Amino acid sequence: METVVTDMDGTLLAKGGAVIQPLNKEVLLDWQKQGKKLVLATGRLDLAIMPFIHELGITMPVISCNGALVRDFGKNEILMKSDISYDLLGQVIELVRGFGVDYHVYTTERIVGPTVTGKIAGFVEANKTLPENEQVPLTVTADVVGEIERSGEFALKVLVLSDDPEKRVAVREALAELPLSVMASGTTLIDIMNVGIDKSHGLAYLDEAGWLDLETTIAFGDNENDIGMIELAKMGVAMENSIPETLAIADYVAGHHDIGGLGQFLLDFEK
Repeated sequence: METVVTDMDGTLLAKGGAVIQPLNKEVLLDWQKQGKKLVLATGRLDLAIMPFIHELGITMPVISCNGALVRDFGKNEILMKSDISYDLLGQVIELVRGFGVDYHVYTTERIVGPTVTGKIAGFVEANKTLPENEQVPLTVTADVVGEIERSGEFALKVLVLSDDPEKRVAVREALAELPLSVMASGTTLIDIMNVGIDKSHGLAYLDEAGWLDLETTIAFGDNENDIGMIELAKMGVAMENSIPETLAIADYVAGHHDIGGLGQFLLDFEK
């Protein structure tokens, strides 16, 4: 195998999602030293994971927003994007607001939301200690759609955050009437992209564009938003902590993310 494609939260990162699990970091740095490829595939916006990109010395394009964006940071070039139309974005925001849940919009340039809550609150705090080239670009405004449209930016994903499982179910049911791809990326998170978009979309692009070969690719993940790429890669690996649906479709199961299951799997595989 020549390429590792990995999810971040619940897979690459340790519990809490703030640091790379040490064994995973050690093994993946060595993996790249051998001339092999490493691709991050995340529901997060790529501009919000710059510390991890730098820490791992990532040179391959990054798949972010669950496959709605592929960006080559070496050339600072967007290779592929699937942006939500402003009209559809307005419909999504109006629907979501009706349920009284928190939401943010990820664009090609920043994260936009109506209040300093949820992920934005965390990023505000993190930005206080991060160097300028790793800070997350944020905008808080009551007019989220208008702000994005006036700037001419491309909206890639709407993130809904709610601790209430009944509200999450209700939001997903309501969104089913619109041409969207809706999936969970965490226990309290709903990710909303254009219809047909998931991480496999970004992975397929990299294969078609010659960045990697799916026949020599291992994909690691744990949640609903990882299922497509785990199925698409030649070898699909679910973490021990994965949801049942992800475990059901994987070729192999790696150990728990918090003890470096990904790294240990690669060490055992290379023996």
